[in-house]
Amino acid sequence: MKLPIISSLSIAAATATALVSFGVPASAITLGVDVIDDSPFMKGIGPMPIPHATQTFEGDGKTYEFSVVVPEGLGSRGATYSDFGFVSGGVFTSLFTEDLRPYNPGSGNANDWLGTCSISISEECIVKYTFEKDVEYQLGLLDRGFGGGSSNFSAFGVAQKDSYTFNVETDQNYPFPLTEDYVDSNPDKFLTVVEEGAYFLGMEDGMFKKDSENYYYDYQDWVVKVTHESVPEPGTVGALLGLGVVGFISRRRKAVKR
Repeated sequence: MKLPIISSLSIAAATATALVSFGVPASAITLGVDVIDDSPFMKGIGPMPIPHATQTFEGDGKTYEFSVVVPEGLGSRGATYSDFGFVSGGVFTSLFTEDLRPYNPGSGNANDWLGTCSISISEECIVKYTFEKDVEYQLGLLDRGFGGGSSNFSAFGVAQKDSYTFNVETDQNYPFPLTEDYVDSNPDKFLTVVEEGAYFLGMEDGMFKKDSENYYYDYQDWVVKVTHESVPEPGTVGALLGLGVVGFISRRRKAVKR
């Protein structure tokens, strides 16, 4: 799904875009998202601007695989209805989108959209996309607000390699401010996903305002795994012929997304 950007980037995101308008190589698998070592939810709440605005990057012609299925637990956890994707040439392209449903049945306000493949992500849950060489992109979220009527591009995110820990409930259900003691004493409210060699992108929609000066930024409004597409050795091609249907689906997906 491709949509024109209706509203402008936030000041922080726009500044980051201007500073890196020359682009960075897409071969850095984080695709313009800052790599951090500490747990992002430990930053809790803070004043604007939200840190870690995503940067623009230049495509390198390589294919990347985005997943909200493997490992279990990935998807969206934000309170608002949103898409995960990228902007290129002023147009937003959605890689994953949520169906417009009022909360996970039975959960009240504890999980809000809880966009998982079995609940409210309506498209394929593993998407391959080829970023064209020398074309500029920027990853982010298209926020549609709490009712789906707005359209704001939010460009904030962090990346971690091998594993990622995030809160499983939406921002509103945590104390102000979020403390390390609270995290340690409530392990059921946090989830760690692990896959060696993979990168996990935690995206922030920047929508929830705690008070007149402070905003949550816990980077779990979308959590997506990204890897380079595997290129089989010549000797294994024959063994993969039986997966022709999968290849067909991937090609069809590219045709829609590009």
